[in-house]
Amino acid sequence: MTEKQIPKLQKCIAVLWPSFVVAIVATGLFFSAFDPNELYPFGEGVEVSRLGIYSIGFLCFWLLSTLSGIGTLYFAITNCMRQTPGNGSGK
Repeated sequence: MTEKQIPKLQKCIAVLWPSFVVAIVATGLFFSAFDPNELYPFGEGVEVSRLGIYSIGFLCFWLLSTLSGIGTLYFAITNCMRQTPGNGSGK
């Protein structure tokens, strides 16, 4: 492993921890405005408890923020690894 490579565990933590915090805030804000029992996906009621709806909502927000974090990490790393001629890196 070269010195410039970031360990995979560090990449995972760098994405999952902030996205977890964002999911907590997003879940709190979303369910402060909307009642879980009044959410009808595709116009039909579902037989899921309030806790189940909160859990599904949290996981969805966590997934969305994780995908955003992965995209950010990907573009940040590929941008740092790109070496163009004449930028002084020359290695």
